[in-house]
Amino acid sequence: MPMKLPRTSDPAVIEHRLLDLAYTTDATITAPLLAYYTPCSIQDAERVLERLVTEDRLQMEIDDDGNIFYPMPGRQKGVLREQRAHAAQTPYALVPQVEQVLELRPPPNPAAAAVLSLIVPGAGQLYAGRPLSAIAWFTLVTMGYMLLILPGVLLHILCIASAAAAANQWRPSMA
Repeated sequence: MPMKLPRTSDPAVIEHRLLDLAYTTDATITAPLLAYYTPCSIQDAERVLERLVTEDRLQMEIDDDGNIFYPMPGRQKGVLREQRAHAAQTPYALVPQVEQVLELRPPPNPAAAAVLSLIVPGAGQLYAGRPLSAIAWFTLVTMGYMLLILPGVLLHILCIASAAAAANQWRPSMA
């Protein structure tokens, strides 16, 4: 179960979580998203975002529907324009924001992926977010064990290494 962060109104903590959000996700930054991610009140998030705009560390944009976004200059994320266009086409609601936040899970642990694949071939790939690879490895290793023990063991070892590599290369998907 993920660790729940305590609520805060400390601007330094909110700014730190903003930077974490900005550089670990492709999410379009809004006050409700920052308040959810920090967690803090929307008013506290708005105060921090407005202060950063006045200091020229963030920009503020308003779309045709009145939705406020805070692009960060120099942010190296290519999906922002697409998300802004998508957000401009949909009514402003917390539902799209929550969908984006759900993708903020921590990256899979390569050691855990390896142990899972040791127990059940393909389980580590599934844990790392590669379901098709998981099915393929499960089928391949099972067939290897059915033929002879040695091919099954060799394939199982490759499966474990593949699971650890998949977890190590994991990137969140932002649809």
